[in-house]
Amino acid sequence: MKTLSLLDLDKIDQIATPEQFQEIHMHSPAINIFTDFNQHKPLMIEASTLAVDAIKLMMKEHVHMKIVVTAEDDFLGVITSNEVSEQNIMAKIAQGYSREELLVSDVMITRASLNAFNFEELERAKVSDVIEALKHYKVRHCLVLDQSHHHIRGVISSSDIARKLKLPITIDVATSFSKIFNSLND
Repeated sequence: MKTLSLLDLDKIDQIATPEQFQEIHMHSPAINIFTDFNQHKPLMIEASTLAVDAIKLMMKEHVHMKIVVTAEDDFLGVITSNEVSEQNIMAKIAQGYSREELLVSDVMITRASLNAFNFEELERAKVSDVIEALKHYKVRHCLVLDQSHHHIRGVISSSDIARKLKLPITIDVATSFSKIFNSLND
């Protein structure tokens, strides 16, 4: 048996992070910038959660998107900080919802309204390809679908890409005013 010794930490103030060991640039494989659910537990929230609780939870966890599921973990859609913004909450209140009774299921983006990157295409793409696609489709988050296994494999976030590249990435999302107008006129 080998004897291990302990070291003093009085002169150490840095903590290693994956970014220090993995240099990401625009020509890096896109597979390096997505959150793979085979390696990371997806951030999920039940559809029956109150929207006001979802806002607090997302702020506490410093996340901008969660996957919406049933109590049995069946995939229903996603919720982003945009859907639980004060602007969107007020639009729902104008439709007759009560702020205290508004659920995640009332404000989420349903899976029928979502699109996803194909995992196999992502394996052959570069980071720059992903950024251009996010800008083109005007989305900050995009799920990744593994068609061969028929499941959501992961998610891509523009803020995660920006952090890994150490560059700002501006994505003009589709204006929420049109969403609010449409929801008021439903």
